[in-house]
Amino acid sequence: MKQKVELLAPAGSWDALEAVIKAGADAIYFSEKRFGMRQHGAWLNFGDKEVSDVISYAHKRGVKAYLTLNNLLTGDEIDSLEKDLLALSDNPPDALIIQDLGLLQLLQKLDLNIPIHASTMMNVHHGEAAKLLKKQGVTRIITSRDISLDDARELGQRAGLEVEYFLHGDMCISVGSQCLHSGISMGMSANRGKCLKSCRWAWSLMDRERDKVLASVDEQYLLALKDICLYHQLPQMISGGIASLKIEGRARPGEYLAPIVTAYREAIDRYYANPAAYVTDFNVIKTLRGQTIREIGTSHALSQPGAGAVGLSGEHEPRFFSIAIEEKPCTEEQLPQSAKTALSHKPRLSVRCGNIQAAKAALQAGADTLYIGGESFQSALESNWQQREMADFIQQSQDSGATVGIVTPRITTDREFFELESLLEMMVKSPPDSYLVSNIGAIEWMQAHTDVPLHGDFSLNLWNGKAVEMLKQHGMTSITAGLELDLVQLQNLASQSALPVECMVHGALPSMLLEYCPIGVHMSGTTRQDPCPGPCKQRSYALRSRADQLHWLETDQYCRNHLFMAKDLCMIDHLQRLQHQNIYQLRIEGALYETDYLHQLVKIYKQAIDQLGVTSAAEARQQQVEQGAPRALTVGAYGNTLEAISEPCKELPTNLLVTYSS
Repeated sequence: MKQKVELLAPAGSWDALEAVIKAGADAIYFSEKRFGMRQHGAWLNFGDKEVSDVISYAHKRGVKAYLTLNNLLTGDEIDSLEKDLLALSDNPPDALIIQDLGLLQLLQKLDLNIPIHASTMMNVHHGEAAKLLKKQGVTRIITSRDISLDDARELGQRAGLEVEYFLHGDMCISVGSQCLHSGISMGMSANRGKCLKSCRWAWSLMDRERDKVLASVDEQYLLALKDICLYHQLPQMISGGIASLKIEGRARPGEYLAPIVTAYREAIDRYYANPAAYVTDFNVIKTLRGQTIREIGTSHALSQPGAGAVGLSGEHEPRFFSIAIEEKPCTEEQLPQSAKTALSHKPRLSVRCGNIQAAKAALQAGADTLYIGGESFQSALESNWQQREMADFIQQSQDSGATVGIVTPRITTDREFFELESLLEMMVKSPPDSYLVSNIGAIEWMQAHTDVPLHGDFSLNLWNGKAVEMLKQHGMTSITAGLELDLVQLQNLASQSALPVECMVHGALPSMLLEYCPIGVHMSGTTRQDPCPGPCKQRSYALRSRADQLHWLETDQYCRNHLFMAKDLCMIDHLQRLQHQNIYQLRIEGALYETDYLHQLVKIYKQAIDQLGVTSAAEARQQQVEQGAPRALTVGAYGNTLEAISEPCKELPTNLLVTYSS
C-alpha cells in the first residue's frame, strides 16, 4: 500500500497547537508573527523566540512542524529574514512553506537542507510550474485552490512531487495570489497576510450599460465562497495519491479545530484499516456542518462551483473585516511626499491593446511598445485576436520603429499551452520582440519553446531584487513591477532589480481573477462544464458595492472572470514621481478602452513623457484624460504607504472602515 496520507492541521496559537496534536494531526503548520499569511491580530502566531519551542513540542509527540513564511516580501524584509533562517539550523522545522520567488532564491543560496513547500499563493495550477519549482529545490506543491482533485493528482505525477490539497476550512474565491483588491484600495495586501476580504462584501450583479440589477442579485454575498468539506471524498483523495490533506483555519481556536481534526483522523484510520469495507459516516458530516461557522461545499474539487458554492445571504459569515468605500481619488495629496525623485531619462511608453484596431491606433499615436494578444474581453468589441493579423501587425510596427510584445494568459493549462504552441509556430516568420509571461509554469514552457526574449508580467507579483534575479536566471530580460507596490517600494525594486523595470501608469487595474463564473451561475444556472448559453456575451456586466462603486466584470475566452477595480489608475500629472534610471518603460493597460479614447490617451501620455524635465512645458493633463474616460481615476497603490510586516497587525475591529486622507 502507498505511504499513508498526512493529516495536516493549522496552529495559530499554543491553544490550537496543543488541541490539534491531541486530536490526531500528523503534521502542523504555523507562522512566526512577521512572515505568515494570517496577521489580523497581535494574538495570532508565534514570536521569533517561540518558533523553536513549537517545533520541539511537535517533534516530541511524533508530529511534523512546517513553518510558513509565505508572504510577498520587500528587499529589506528578505534581508532581515536571512539571519532568522540561518538560526533554524539548530532546531529545523520539517519544511518551509513559501510564496515569494526571492525567498526561494535566498533558500537556494543558504542551502539549509530544510524541505521547501510551494504555498498555494504560488498559484501552481499545472505541471509545468511544478517542474520549474522542482528544479529550484521544492519538494511539495500546495496546489492552487481552484483546480480539481484530478488535476492536482496529474500535476504531481507530471513533476514527481508530493501534492498537498485542501481538505476542510476557509477558501478564497480568487485564484491564488491574483486578488489585489485589498492591497490596491486599502494598502492591506492579501499577499502579505493582511487581507480585508472585500470578497466577503455584499455586491449587486449589474448590467453596467443600463444600470440595472440582474437576476435579483442585489446586495448579496455572491463572492463569499463556502468552506470546503471533503469528508465524503476521503477515499478518492487517498486513492488518488494526494500526499497531504490540509485543514485550513490558522485564526481558529483549539476548541473549534479539535473536533474537525478528530473526525478526519478517525475516518482516515478506518479507511486504511479496511478500505473495501469503508463507508462514509454521514452523521459526522452532519456534525461537521454544525461545527463549521460558514456553510460547507466542495469548492473546485469535483467540478466548477455552481449556484450553491457561495453563501449568498451572508448570514453565516463569522466576521466582516471591512466595508465598501470609495477608492482613492487621483490627486497630488494622495501621494507620499517623500517619493519625489530626480529626473534621469525619458522612459518609453508601452500600451496593452484589446484588439487590432486599438493597436493600430496606439501605434499611430506614438506608442513605443505595443502589447497584443492574451485574454480577449467582451469590452474589446471588434474581435478576438487572430494570429494572421497579429503577424501582419508585428511587421508593420517594427517597420515603424516600434516594438511588439505578445501577452500570454495569466493562467496556463493544457488548453492554453496548446494554443500557445500554435501561436509560436505562426510567429516564426514574424516573431515579436518579446513574449509576456504571467505565471511560473509559462516561464518553464516558454523557455523550452522559443528564443524570443521573455518579459515577466505584473501577475508574477515581483516585489524584490532576489525574485528578479531568479527570473533573470530563467530567461527573463525585463519585468513589470507588482501592482500593489507603493511609490517608495517601486523605487526600491527598481534600484535592486537586475533587469529593466516597467511600471503601470494608467488603465484598468485587476481586482480579482476568478475561475468561478458569477455571470453564468446567476444568469443561466450554468458553469463552463455545462452547455452554457453564453450570457457573458449578451451584455456588459459589473459588480456594484454598497459604496455605489461599479467594478467591471469581464469574461475571457477561457470562461475566466476578471473583476476590475472601480477606478482606473492615472499618473499623468505625476510621472516625475516614477523616474528612475532602471525604470525603462511606463505602461498603459488599455485592453478595456475603445479605440478613439485609447488613441487620444496615448497622445497625451506621449507628449507628457516627451516634456518630462522641461519646467516651462509642465501642465496639468488630468482634465484632458478625464474627457471620454469610461471610469473615474485613482492613484491606486501609489497612494498607499506600505505597511511593514516587521510587526503583526493590531486587532481589527468588526466592520473596519478604512478611509483615505483627503
